[in-house]
Amino acid sequence: MRWRDVEPLPEINGDLSAVLANVDVLREAWEDVLSRETPEDFAESRRRSLRRHAIETGIIERLYDVDWGVTEALVTEGLTAEVAEREGGIDDDVLALIRSQFEALEFMAAAAREGTPLTVWFVRQLHSAITRDQTTYTATDTIGRVVEAPLHHGQWKTWPNHVRRPDGTLLEYTPPDQVQPQMERLVELYQESAAVHPVVRAAWLHHRFICIHPFEDGNGRVAHALTLLSLLQAKYAPLVVDRRDREEYIGALDEANGGDLRRLIRLFSRLEIVALRGELERPARPTAPASGAISVARAYAGRIRDLRAVDTADVALRAAELAVRVQERLIPFLRELGNGVKDAFREVDPDAYCTLASAAPPEQQATYWRRQIISAAREVDFYTNLAQGSWWVRLHLTVLGQTLRYFVAVQKVGHGETGVLAVTAYAESLVPESPDESDAHTPEPLLDLKPTDSVTLVYTHDVDSHWEEIHQLIDQTLSAAVSRFGRGLG
Repeated sequence: MRWRDVEPLPEINGDLSAVLANVDVLREAWEDVLSRETPEDFAESRRRSLRRHAIETGIIERLYDVDWGVTEALVTEGLTAEVAEREGGIDDDVLALIRSQFEALEFMAAAAREGTPLTVWFVRQLHSAITRDQTTYTATDTIGRVVEAPLHHGQWKTWPNHVRRPDGTLLEYTPPDQVQPQMERLVELYQESAAVHPVVRAAWLHHRFICIHPFEDGNGRVAHALTLLSLLQAKYAPLVVDRRDREEYIGALDEANGGDLRRLIRLFSRLEIVALRGELERPARPTAPASGAISVARAYAGRIRDLRAVDTADVALRAAELAVRVQERLIPFLRELGNGVKDAFREVDPDAYCTLASAAPPEQQATYWRRQIISAAREVDFYTNLAQGSWWVRLHLTVLGQTLRYFVAVQKVGHGETGVLAVTAYAESLVPESPDESDAHTPEPLLDLKPTDSVTLVYTHDVDSHWEEIHQLIDQTLSAAVSRFGRGLG
């Protein structure tokens, strides 16, 4: 596939309007929560987002690998060797690289706050900051040998670069002598697209920059940072493409190479929803340090009291009513699905059976299944508020002495009453530990969830307009759970 000149953002078909509208509705709720946050809370939430971006972008670009537990600790507590060591450790060079990427993102975020326009010079500065602690890159010399070459920070490439696609074809990037004019054209067209939806605009900028590939190395990291710059300038949250989204991301880029940007826009829209939802987490912490158990307890109690004082009763009521309506749709839907799966398995086990249970606040049972619900929330990357429980539906399917437990939960997002709900799924298999202990079961998780494996709702939403998303979530996760459960029966 030959390189081509930077082209203006094409006309996008209308089938993206619904997902973009969902982004904007959640953004309104996000802005409402931000208006009630302290500057310290917002700053900490933003730092968490940028730390996650710094770590995951390097993993996406195959620079290093970081254990998931180490990643979560670094995101939550800060990029220090002490935090990483407690969770298993990280190479010093990798940590230095992550820190330089994080500091470059902070530089980028400050530029967005100050209204710094996107320029060719700024892109080169961003590359210098991101690659500050990287001295070499893997290159191919003139006779085809793979060598470690010195990386020139902030300087355009002087040799052609390209990539081999999965089908074996060669994807050419812009040749070195055309980089400067193509980058100038990219910036010009970006400025002309100011009226376009920010997520669409960010996706176009990301892909077209990738197509130019102006630097020797670090192009992917700069492309991700430019996406954040574009979104932050438009007052949106910084999305993160993490390791679990890599396959979908690469596929979306490949379709964009063929001229269709929609898959990348849809992916960025879903990830922006995840980012907005994630930044709704307001840490219930004191605004000033406290020492001593009693002082710490008082500080936290004051913080929680302050959060409750700004909560809106109407928002809480409407969010609860929406959760009830979703649950009312879930119960008959899951009952029908469960009976269908049970009937299919009765070909091998005539005694196969399924049961359904549910609960909603203020019932005591609404507080059940905390471990499973929290686990699902963590996997899809948000803080779940279970102070009053959740609106859950649980399906049990028993075949050949083994049980599939499948949950769908509607839960509040963030501390306090944000008015935002998330629909998540969780599945596990219960297997008797021994023939003599038929009631003793060890749960085995059956799902590997990604941040986009959930549905986000705002209290102003109606069920009908989002039921298709919920339907798809259940179909996808229950199918995956039944598949793994079925393999375990054999």
